[in-house]
Amino acid sequence: MTDPNPTELRTQRRRSGADLHRKETRRHIWLPFLLVCLFLLFLILLVALPTDPSWRTRASFIADFMSSILIFCPAIICSFVFYMLIALGVYGMNRLHSGARSPLEKVENMTAKIATRVDETTEKINEKVVDANSRIASLTHFMSVFDQPENDDDPTGDKKEK
Repeated sequence: MTDPNPTELRTQRRRSGADLHRKETRRHIWLPFLLVCLFLLFLILLVALPTDPSWRTRASFIADFMSSILIFCPAIICSFVFYMLIALGVYGMNRLHSGARSPLEKVENMTAKIATRVDETTEKINEKVVDANSRIASLTHFMSVFDQPENDDDPTGDKKEK
């Protein structure tokens, strides 16, 4: 016994896939279509065949039924385009949302790191300033000798009237 050729197996699978597709197309598309057509024909014949003198009423019923079918079906078909546009828009927004998530998370992490660094840097600067002020605090008493004396005079030298 020889092993089957892999190329032949693939072609058999393709053929069986094509046959399966044809069978499913017949079963899922053509069969319901033909059943609906037969049902409509049955309804028309049910109303039109009896030989009753009220044939005008039956003809009117058939005309009303067919006009509603011929008006609603094109309306549904035309609105299908808008429905598909809306569905594609929702799909596109979902893709954009999914695509923007990871870059936005990176930006969020980067800003959090920057905020942490800024907090650490300002804390260090505050410590240095407090340390410098505590060292200079003892000198401020001696530095007050150089301050100008407070008086009631204007800086221009004029005396205020009381």
